[in-house]
Amino acid sequence: MIHVENLTKIFGSIKAVDNISFDISKGQVFSFLGPNGAGKTTTIRMLATLIKPTSGTIIIDDKDSFQNPEHIRSILGILTETPGMYEKISAYENLEFFSSFYDRDKIAIKTSIEKYLKIFDLWDRRNWPVKTYSKGMKQKLALARALLHEPKILFLDEPTAGLDPESAFMVRKFIETLKKDSCTTVFLCTHNLEEAQNLSDIVCIIKHRIITISTLDELQKNSGANTEIIFKNNPEKYKDIFEQFSEKNSIKITDNRVIVNISDPKKTNPEIIKKLSDAGAEIIYFNSLKANLEQIYLDMIKN
Repeated sequence: MIHVENLTKIFGSIKAVDNISFDISKGQVFSFLGPNGAGKTTTIRMLATLIKPTSGTIIIDDKDSFQNPEHIRSILGILTETPGMYEKISAYENLEFFSSFYDRDKIAIKTSIEKYLKIFDLWDRRNWPVKTYSKGMKQKLALARALLHEPKILFLDEPTAGLDPESAFMVRKFIETLKKDSCTTVFLCTHNLEEAQNLSDIVCIIKHRIITISTLDELQKNSGANTEIIFKNNPEKYKDIFEQFSEKNSIKITDNRVIVNISDPKKTNPEIIKKLSDAGAEIIYFNSLKANLEQIYLDMIKN
């Protein structure tokens, strides 16, 4: 569905995006992660044909994006960090206006507007001026706008930013529905790493260049695992044992609980248990945990 090869964008002396390549299959959720200024928004703008790359190739839906910009834009839906709605008119009128950009009949437009306003719990307030909406309501309205023409590809830039927990949960469940029940490809930019972990098929971490691109399972296999140990009392006195198997900054002790990052838990955990037992430690609980995406991301970004 999306093929990117050697994509680069330079602004003056700044190389915002540096020779990145990736492929996204139809129906996948592709999480594009990185710190502020890493090139994420610039990449989205190039994929959406809003700016031209300095060099490289973008193929979307089997078409060169800059030779077929109208087709590419017709199959994309985009949610940016700033909703950009018309404040003085109603939510319904906003969606009617933006629907007019697409080649759809009036009945289909009306059906889509009602469908998405109801999905995002805005139907009862459809006639309210947008200026009366909260930040979270505007975010949901902007997401409805991005979906009106039933796009093949959906770009989501911080889709749950500013939403209360209930609304954020609603949006995440909707993305899961897209993943399960449709062929919509989702390109997700988010700083919410738990969100990315729960939704992604593929994770790409970028800092101008791609640091890694992989499934979460593959990332976790390559990042070792966390071993969790709960003691009856005073785990601090066994800290020297943990340091035999892990770096000091990979050991976290809170009250009677220890989390230690282990590169090869199948081999190492039995050795830890034996050393702790020989030292007279009273262990209440011992468990091996997969590294979460936040830990993996922070380790990769700091280098």
